[in-house]
Amino acid sequence: MGTQEDRSHERRFFRARVEFPVTIIVPGHELILSGKALDLSRGGMRVATAVDLPMGQPIMLRFTLPDGERELLVRAKIALSFYDATAKAYAHGIAFTQYTSADYDELARFMASAERA
Repeated sequence: MGTQEDRSHERRFFRARVEFPVTIIVPGHELILSGKALDLSRGGMRVATAVDLPMGQPIMLRFTLPDGERELLVRAKIALSFYDATAKAYAHGIAFTQYTSADYDELARFMASAERA
């Protein structure tokens, strides 16, 4: 059996590979960016954009899940940012910080379905 330190690299949530459009809103900077979600979990997502965003930057995300019926609006922050030379885009690890219970329920349903697949 491993120690807590041995498992520190493990993720808290299942991550599903996805590909759908995401709008990133940077409050206070009048900045709205288009991006593409690359993976998704109940706790966050990885998004590719043409613009770099600094770690810790608070953002809002607007997106509709594949086969979803409504748009989700989620508060989040940039947890990781790096340039992916292969994709020629910036990759951002994004942690969700706040969402409505309806948005969480839709995300949880999508993730449960993805995990079974």
